[in-house]
Order: sequence, then structure tokens, then C-alpha cells
Amino acid sequence: MDTTKTHGADTREVSGKMSVWLVCMALVTVASGCGGCQQMIREPFPMDPTGSISTCPGGPTCGISKALMEEVEEPDCPTGNCDPGGSGNARGIYTIEGGNYCFVAMGQQHFCPEAFINTPQGVMLDVRYLTQSGVIRTQVQGRLEANTQRVDVLAITSDRTELAIKYRVQGEQEVKVAKGDDLSKLILRLDTMPMRSGGTGVPILYELRFTAYKPPGREATTDKVHRYKLEYRDVRADTEWAQHCEKDGLGAVVSFLQGERVSGVNASVKLDPNVTTMGCEKGSIVTCLAWGYTPWEPSTGVRDETRDYVFRSCLQAKRAAYFVGKGNTKSYTQSGTTIFKWDQYAYGDGNAVERVEALWSPQGAVCINKENVRKLEAWGQPQDPKMLNTYGVGPCTSKDFTVEGKLFTGIRPEALAKP
Repeated sequence: MDTTKTHGADTREVSGKMSVWLVCMALVTVASGCGGCQQMIREPFPMDPTGSISTCPGGPTCGISKALMEEVEEPDCPTGNCDPGGSGNARGIYTIEGGNYCFVAMGQQHFCPEAFINTPQGVMLDVRYLTQSGVIRTQVQGRLEANTQRVDVLAITSDRTELAIKYRVQGEQEVKVAKGDDLSKLILRLDTMPMRSGGTGVPILYELRFTAYKPPGREATTDKVHRYKLEYRDVRADTEWAQHCEKDGLGAVVSFLQGERVSGVNASVKLDPNVTTMGCEKGSIVTCLAWGYTPWEPSTGVRDETRDYVFRSCLQAKRAAYFVGKGNTKSYTQSGTTIFKWDQYAYGDGNAVERVEALWSPQGAVCINKENVRKLEAWGQPQDPKMLNTYGVGPCTSKDFTVEGKLFTGIRPEALAKP
């Protein structure tokens, strides 16, 4: 989805700001109403049994449905072929539709890197085959860029989104950590990987290198997401360094998510403290982090279950994967789609819209209004919205959050097509 400039702010999708909403929240704790902000809150907060005003933001329904955070089984299919006509965009999860997050080998895209894993045997990289079933786990080794001296890579982690590589030069005792500009001093090398799953085919040997990336004209990004350029090359074929995520745009950069392994097929999430997931800038993983839907409390970096619930819901909402919980892993969005959004807790930067598209959970849409879906072309034009198969998911009859749904998406009148 292309970057759009709206209300004086650059965002990956169009959204409003929550500052007015937060002011209303403050006022509502000391008054029964919100004055000029009343239309944002919709209703005064109810009283709890003690007579105090409820602190549940956005309505009376607090709590989350933890059952919807359970991992959804991944279909036995490669990333590209799960979506007819797919080209390695990981269903909009790891990169945008039309992009590609797979390393090239012998002129073709083959290996799609998804997550670093810290194990007792060393650091591994999980790589998904593009055109076949299977994920291969290859060990990560290293060398110094300056003098090719070998290093033992001890751990790869991220502090929220800031990448850190712990290593020790072979023959030395000191353990070092490369972060920021120091990352470019290291060259990572993967073990050989066969071109085909099952251990057959020509073995490919890659080297990788990371460079901290700062958007032009800005010392630091306002969304607090750390970004990096990742370059790779086929050592045995002696290829030139290539940019990872080069079709993704925005400088072909990646970012990281600590402690969560995200399925490249259905965006289901599995908690694992040894995992550091890597995604391209425009995929739903990084986009949701940039929108403010982080699974951790921003001030402390501590994972928060409610925030994680909204983050997982965002993974489905950003890519319009309405029916993941119904067994349909397809993404129903297209590049360039405008998304308006708001969540119950004001974690992100959006606010309420006129026409609701869907209310989201970690397993897709809780409800959906067929007349407000983003792009009918994604369903196969020509289509009458009334004829769209919603797999039993009913319409949204209100703008109230529920235990299952904590994130709304929608459209505004100005976004509607002119007759």
C-alpha cells in the first residue's frame, strides 16, 4: 500500500490523529459528558458498581477473547502458491502485494527469509521456499567486514525494533554487540541451502549485511520504528550485492519484531522469546508497528496482552484477510488502498469513520459490511457486493467494540467513488 499524505502527516495508509479523542478521555473522567468532543465518544462511560465512572475506553466492553490468539494451523502450501498468482509477497504479511521478500538464486526468486532463531546450537534463520512446501532452517555464521576474520554469532535479537547482533571474534574472549552503525562491520553467512525442499538441487550460499537506515531529511522516524537496509549476495556465483525488499519501495528496508513468530501464510502468531521476525517496510508486520500497534508498552518495552491482541488484529486488517478464521487465508486488498482505522484503546493514530468496513480480531473479521469492502477487484470484478461470500460473517450493526473485536476499519464519505 502506497504512502499517502493526509492531514499534514505522512502515513503508510491514511489515518486521523487521536489527540482529540485523548482529550475527551481526560474530560470524561471528571464530567458526565465531553462537550464538543461528544461525537467522538458516542456515549458517556457507564458507572461501575461502586458508582465510579468506568475506565474502559471506547465503551462498556472490556477484556479480550484469548481463544482468538491461539495459533491457527498453517495450510500445507508454499507462500507464493497459497494465493493463486502469488509472487512471494507472503499474503501481504512480510511485504506488500506486488512486492517480493525472497532472495534470488540463479536468476529466480527462491528463498524467503522470515525469522532469526536463537538455539543452543547457534543462531538459525528460518527460510520459506517460494514455489514448494517447506521451511528450511539454516545456521548463521559471520566474519568481520574489514579483515574477513571469522566470528561466532551468539544471538540475534531486537529491543522492540532495534536490531542487535551478539558475537565473539574467534580466538578472543570478549563478547561484543553490534547495533546501529556498527552493524555494517559484520557480514553474516548462511549455511548452504538446496534449491528444492527435501535436500535436493544445487546448494546456494548467501552472505548478508545490515546497515542502519534513516529516512532522508529526518534524524529519527516519528513512529520509533528502527529500519535497516539488508543486502545479500550468492557467494558461490559471485553475484553483486542485491537489495532485499527492493520491490517494496521506501528505500527497500526491513524492520524487526522480537518474541513473535508470524506465519507467512495466515499471519497467525506464536510467542517465542528466541525468535526475531524480520519484515519488509510495507508488509503488515512493520506497517502495524509503525501505526502504533505494538505488542509491547512503548514506554517500557514490556509485552502487553491487550496490545498484542490489537497488533494481531491489525495484521489481518491491514491486508484485508477477512476470513482467516474460516479457513480462507486470502488477502482481499490491493496496493494503493486507503485504510481508515481506530481501536478501542487509542494505541494507534486513527479515529472513528463514517462507514464501517469491518471489526477485526486476530482471526479476521468479526463482522463485515459488504458494501464498504476496499476493492471489489480483489474479489474478482465485476462483482455485486451483495453477492460476495462472507463465509457466515455477518454485518456490523453498530460501532461498538466487543470482546472479540478491538479494531475497526472503514471509509469516509470523501473516500467514496464519485458517481
